[in-house]
Amino acid sequence: MTQVKAPPQFAVEAREVARTLQDAFAEVLRSVGADPSTPQSIVREVGLNKNLAWKISRIIQAEDAATALDLVPGNSGIRIFMRAATKAHASPDALTRADQAIGAYDELIRTHTGDRATLEMMGSELDEARRQQRDEQHRKLLFQGASYVWGAQARAIVKMAAVIPGDKPGYMNFATISGFVDFRRLRPDVTWTMAKRDSSNDDGSEMPSARWYPLDQSGPTDAPPLLTEFCSQPIPELQRIETTREIRYVLPAGEIGNTGALTCLIGMVQKDLPMFRTPENSYGTHSARCEVPAELMNVDMFCHQSLPFTHQPEVTLHSNVGEYAYSKDGQELPFNERVKDLGVSSVPPPAPEIPRYRQLMESFFEMIGYPIGEFHGYRVKIPYPAYPTALVMGYPLLEP
Repeated sequence: MTQVKAPPQFAVEAREVARTLQDAFAEVLRSVGADPSTPQSIVREVGLNKNLAWKISRIIQAEDAATALDLVPGNSGIRIFMRAATKAHASPDALTRADQAIGAYDELIRTHTGDRATLEMMGSELDEARRQQRDEQHRKLLFQGASYVWGAQARAIVKMAAVIPGDKPGYMNFATISGFVDFRRLRPDVTWTMAKRDSSNDDGSEMPSARWYPLDQSGPTDAPPLLTEFCSQPIPELQRIETTREIRYVLPAGEIGNTGALTCLIGMVQKDLPMFRTPENSYGTHSARCEVPAELMNVDMFCHQSLPFTHQPEVTLHSNVGEYAYSKDGQELPFNERVKDLGVSSVPPPAPEIPRYRQLMESFFEMIGYPIGEFHGYRVKIPYPAYPTALVMGYPLLEP
């Protein structure tokens, strides 16, 4: 017999409290001849102001517990409602049930959250649509705070990638373009890592077989792999820092605000990634890191049709706090954004928020040597992505 997992106690109690409030408030209003679905009727029959009448009506009509709980007035608003209902000769039994429902609401806060602000955050888990809206609201607050604390921000983070056949049998290559559009320092002493590349096995150890190379082979071999056609002028000067585990390209301190704003895009290709499972690797993962507080992160991943096992990648969001915390074994975070299936097309998908995106994508596929029509595409677009996190797109490797 299949066992059904019980929902968390908070979710059960929150829904019960919300529905009890809805029923109790509606009963109070009906007992004085008011229509709970019409704020004007509540104003007329109970004597509330328009704003409070609208809020009480919305609570009663809410289709999910999260919305109902978010709309509950503060203590003064509740007192005004109850006094007005009493003055309008509401049923004593209805008033008693409303008092009990309000007490249950206060007890929910005392037991589970401690305050209304935390109740709003936890309550967003009660409804998927509400959760996505609430996620974005809090991520926007995080964007503003992180921009101030870290002293940098960008209008958009660009992540474009393609999984392509390797140069030798049994291996794949992974080509990427990444960077920032309208990156701004907010303090003159800020330096910033504009791109970071590394390769690791499932357990986080180094993968010696995979190496990174510049995507644009026409540039100097000792220079950062900038896509200069798509960078702002003057071309950003980056410092390359390489260790045994990673390569980083760092922007030095400089001008702040709009006068120092720049666009920086880097193209690289990782070669000799195994297609088949080994004792060290059973899963192929690619991380799109949120590397700066930004208003938008656009992630496009294309999988060559000759590599069908890479299609329909699993997409998860992970913490990027701590060394290699972004790996599949790192802390997973809630992720409620939609993964859009771009399908197969010879025409690049538009991204109007990013200047010259079509030209950038056409250049990308020209550099990797394959037409875009040979790829199945997937897109994740995240307004105000949480910094620092990593979007991980992965798929199981083939059996040998």
